Amino acid sequence: MPQPPTIQTCQIPHSLRLSAAERLVSAHGRREAAKRLIASASNHGIDLDLMWGVIGQDAPTSPLKVRQVTLAVLGSGRTAMIFLSNPETKGVLGPIATQTDEISASIKGALAGLQAYAPDQVALAQTLIEPEHTWAHSACTDAGMISVGQLDYMRKTIVKAAPQAPTPDWPSGIEVRPIRTLDPNANDSDYQSLITALEGSYEETLDCPELCGLRSMDDVVESHKATGEFDPSRWHLIFKDGHPAGCCLLTHIPQSNSVELVYLGISPQARGLGLGRCVLAYAIDGLGAIGINEVTCAVDNRNAPAISIYKSLGFSRFDARVGFVSPIAPLAPPAIKSNA
Repeated sequence: MPQPPTIQTCQIPHSLRLSAAERLVSAHGRREAAKRLIASASNHGIDLDLMWGVIGQDAPTSPLKVRQVTLAVLGSGRTAMIFLSNPETKGVLGPIATQTDEISASIKGALAGLQAYAPDQVALAQTLIEPEHTWAHSACTDAGMISVGQLDYMRKTIVKAAPQAPTPDWPSGIEVRPIRTLDPNANDSDYQSLITALEGSYEETLDCPELCGLRSMDDVVESHKATGEFDPSRWHLIFKDGHPAGCCLLTHIPQSNSVELVYLGISPQARGLGLGRCVLAYAIDGLGAIGINEVTCAVDNRNAPAISIYKSLGFSRFDARVGFVSPIAPLAPPAIKSNA
């Protein structure tokens, strides 16, 4: 049986940026929305050179246009978020299956392009797609991306600032306190304790276990810090018998008058003590009067224990996305310490 022809992709040239942008925005008022995207891209940290896609013609004498495109946006912690064009439903670009193959090819082009263009800037590419977009599932899978499961987005409404709650009576051997500083050069730095707490919490985790080992811990911390306004007083470390055993990381998002639970994790040696619920409630109560409307989080929908904790504290689901990731640069091997 003859093999289907290979779909050719390329980095989108400057002359076709508007055509590419039109494929990335919604259909309503597409041309003007594409122009606004191009005009505001640099202000939002978007490099329009990081677009790869499939170019074609409607007819031999027609001008070139972008059929499908993938845009990569570089972020903190050496990550890149990739955005996909949607298939046209009116048939102007052919059957959905053909368009899906082209979208998959554009993703492959973007992943290869990132590896060549910015191997020191990007360790992991990721995308979030709507659960009902089966074409996107197929395109990402065929492009070699790894599914990390469905993320359920949950929120808890805050009516007014809660009074400062008393410190809970923690179980024996447990200490919970805010991070002092993450400056690794400071005498009171909690950076290494946070790394240890994070690494321990990944053991037998139910929250996107496919992500484990795909990024360095330095990149993970940097990515968490870049969410919202970082304030170490809202990041809590959990110690068991003096050893880091978990963390609860909250961050303020002023643009939406909300606080996001960036991460909550407990190491195996401290699980089963009810700490997840208790520490999160304590951290939320300690936010003070910062004018927020809600606390939000994203959780792997396979993580039943975490979902149970959130529901018990008044969180409810409001949206969902399916996550796909792809390593761009291999992790460097750990440095070997000399005994000399």
